[in-house]
Amino acid sequence: MSIFQSDVAERLRTVVFATDFSDASENAGRYARLLARRMHASLVVMHAFYLDQGALEAEIFSKLLSQQRVHLRERIEAVASELATGGGVTEALLAEGDPRLMVPQVAAERQPSLIVMGTHGGGAMERFVIGSTAEGILRHTQIPALSVGPRTPLLHGDALEMRRILFVTNNASGAATTAQLALDVAAAFGAELDVLNIIHPKSVEGTLNEPHELYARHDETEAALPDHAHERVELRTFVSVGQPRTEILKHLRERGIDLLVMSLNAETQLEMQGNLSGAFPIIAEAVCPVLTQVAVTPANGD
Repeated sequence: MSIFQSDVAERLRTVVFATDFSDASENAGRYARLLARRMHASLVVMHAFYLDQGALEAEIFSKLLSQQRVHLRERIEAVASELATGGGVTEALLAEGDPRLMVPQVAAERQPSLIVMGTHGGGAMERFVIGSTAEGILRHTQIPALSVGPRTPLLHGDALEMRRILFVTNNASGAATTAQLALDVAAAFGAELDVLNIIHPKSVEGTLNEPHELYARHDETEAALPDHAHERVELRTFVSVGQPRTEILKHLRERGIDLLVMSLNAETQLEMQGNLSGAFPIIAEAVCPVLTQVAVTPANGD
């Protein structure tokens, strides 16, 4: 069952905001706070870290907390205090270990939960187009995660509005859970929902100009949506031919999308051949937050 299904406020227990105290995290923190408030969920503000050698030796031999740990505790408590939701408990959590593992672990312990994090923009080298820590967190969790990239506009004010949401699908059976997630979020915010199916040019080579091909894909996309989708939200289905990255970013700009929802395929997109494969460059370039969830493929016979 999706964390947002039906009684939205009762389906989300915890928003886990993972921060590295960078500028990229500040905007993500605003989203985390307002999502927690809207869903009446607890907000866990966490930072995962490793002790440096000097701090580690100080704690081992002096049996006292190192200045590094004390400083990080002060910082995480300050962030949690600033983001106090008013809609639930706000907790500051300092976790020692690899953030790529610790953040998913904390989120799993607080299910149903949502991970929120900021992602860094690229430098001179395109392979750093997304922060490796955020990328690692997405690889290690099946819990929905909201990534706030460097091109997402700064969130101002004390209310979170989403007027139009985009869900990208390939009609695969494993994406059904994410389709339900997109629908539930749209219903919770009273938002319009765009559903986009992108066809690779090679798959329609020779039939590109035949309208029945696109109509068939449109009907397939509609049929793959959750039951009663049109009754719950104002919904429009789009079919385009092209490269996913190009088509998605184009749709975001042209339709004024406030949230992008995508499935991550654990076998193809998360087992990456490089930092530019799969969903990660889209997250980094999107002009809105990106909500992702690992697609769950039904077992044979289900």
